[in-house]
Amino acid sequence: MIYVFEGGRNSGKTFLSDYVSKTFGVHKFKFDFVNYFKELNLVSEGSKETHLFAMGKELMLMQLSRDLGIEDFILDRGIITVFSWALLEKRISEEEAKSQIKFICKNNLLNGISIIYIEGKNPNKSSRNKDNWDHFDFGSEESKWCDFVINEFENNGFKILYFRNNFTVKDLENIEFVFGSLKE
Repeated sequence: MIYVFEGGRNSGKTFLSDYVSKTFGVHKFKFDFVNYFKELNLVSEGSKETHLFAMGKELMLMQLSRDLGIEDFILDRGIITVFSWALLEKRISEEEAKSQIKFICKNNLLNGISIIYIEGKNPNKSSRNKDNWDHFDFGSEESKWCDFVINEFENNGFKILYFRNNFTVKDLENIEFVFGSLKE
């Protein structure tokens, strides 16, 4: 099973996925998109090539999970991010996103994958300096596209689990419970 932690920027998904990884002894993987983006001279806005690059990784992971039933691991960001950022940065149209999401669902590429969507905004942004997009404040635009993508997946029969992160100690207990119930 692949457990994908998704969510908007600064929602705490990396912190929570690190915590769950350590607590449950499940390996965690974060695709090094930022460095590939730089080294391959990819373009962000309006670049279908950048979208196809990101989709290639996602399709491979989904097919591996579906066809081989690979060992459990946690993925920090995945298919929701690929589509929401493709829409946010005008790499693809809404119709292209709908068509590609329908293709993914129709071909059972989400078998063996659970997506946990982290909602919340970290009140402490002082530690934020992670990548090329930190200087942008996409806020409601990113949320709008994440909601659009999630709705499309759910309209095609794939259920996404929501987790509200309030950035309290209680959230760590809650994410343990949620993740533990997924592993059962």
